[in-house]
Amino acid sequence: MTAPQPTSPGRRRAALALAAALVLGGVPGGLDAADAAIWPVVDPTPPATTPPGTTPVPTDGSAELDDTVALPLPPSEDEVRQAVNLDVTRIVDKGGLGPAASVRIVDVESGRSIYSSRSGTPRIAASTTKLFTATAALASLGLETRFPTVIERKGRARTVTLVSGGDPRMTNAKLRLLAKQTAAALKSKQPARTKVKGKLRKVVYVRLDDSVFAGASKLGTWRKGGYGLGTIQPVRGTARTTVRSSDSAASAARYFAKRLDSSLGRGWVVEYRGAKAAPAKARVVARVDSDTVHTLVKRMLLVSDNQVAEVLSRHVARSEGYRPTFAGGVKGTRKVMRRLGVDLGTSVLADGSGLSAANKISPAAVVNLLSVAAQPDRSELRALLYEDWSLPLAGRTGTLAYRFTGKSECARGAVVAKTGSLDWEIALSGYTVGEDGRLKAFSIVANRLWTSKARDKARAAADRIAATVNGCV
Repeated sequence: MTAPQPTSPGRRRAALALAAALVLGGVPGGLDAADAAIWPVVDPTPPATTPPGTTPVPTDGSAELDDTVALPLPPSEDEVRQAVNLDVTRIVDKGGLGPAASVRIVDVESGRSIYSSRSGTPRIAASTTKLFTATAALASLGLETRFPTVIERKGRARTVTLVSGGDPRMTNAKLRLLAKQTAAALKSKQPARTKVKGKLRKVVYVRLDDSVFAGASKLGTWRKGGYGLGTIQPVRGTARTTVRSSDSAASAARYFAKRLDSSLGRGWVVEYRGAKAAPAKARVVARVDSDTVHTLVKRMLLVSDNQVAEVLSRHVARSEGYRPTFAGGVKGTRKVMRRLGVDLGTSVLADGSGLSAANKISPAAVVNLLSVAAQPDRSELRALLYEDWSLPLAGRTGTLAYRFTGKSECARGAVVAKTGSLDWEIALSGYTVGEDGRLKAFSIVANRLWTSKARDKARAAADRIAATVNGCV
């Protein structure tokens, strides 16, 4: 990554101080090494040759700074707060965020407000909602938890049951592996032969038990049905990654049956017989696991995966003692927020993905969540929310890969944030390190953007605000 290009003397002085701190093996005041992850990388490798007339500087820490060269100190927290407040006020006053916008910026370590404009007003926050789902999943489920999909069979019965475990990323490779494991189990304990079209065959029936989740599979408040736009499938206990279907679990079971038939070979017949609960005392004969919660959350945040978000929300519901429904996911998430000390204020959660226009979340609640997640005693949250590149990196990865252009380009590689976008709404919420070397959290939400031009203008304004908080503009 390349360092931001400062445009004012104050910016240049802070950048110089930061570069010196990093080259000498230190980290700006108030941060640990992990916090420095969202600073552009400073390459400590010395050049292969030393330019004439210069003296090489040791890189083993033995060098002493020449006391005749005064390295400027970074500005104080108060100086940064005043400067950012003034600059952000100018951006907001220009109207780029539209007629219904809210902004909140805080210093994470001190908790002091840097800027606030209608920040307690709940607004349609779109995929910013996923920050709450991610936090609830990490805190309630644990980073290394996986969700198994199993095949169950009772004795030598000819029926095998695919039991959904809530895997939101069921690949064809996993289903083929299930089929191979099941074929081996069937061959070791073969069912009785039966006549099929006048010939004796070993017949196997495949059933589906998709009872892991309950309630409706789609939400009435999703804009245009949500999955009609290709953004999400109806929420089932198994979601295929390669095929979109109104019933992804049944689609997975049919594909499994087809692959099982191929794995068993001649003399066997496999039929899919639809949904039915696995029989009592049935035993597991095959199993595949989902990715870890760590990996699923990372994908959900980086590319804004709605399917993963809704499935994780239902797992949170189960973990917190609620029915695995849309409402149960919301209840579970709110319960985890209370346990973590996150103040939602008057915010309303309606789903796990943010597709619903009924989600009304205030920037104050989002920033409170980000601040709690960044605390040293919340390692399971810190690990994914900004230390492990799960949040999109400005101008580099995920949904921010093509953002931060023009005046905001200097913040590429120095801001991590979750984006949000619906028909008439945009949002940007995340972290950056300010000129004072301290971690900042921000949330920007803009509604009632009736044209694509208005939405593009609001996104550019949000990027500019984040770059201003970083201090590179």
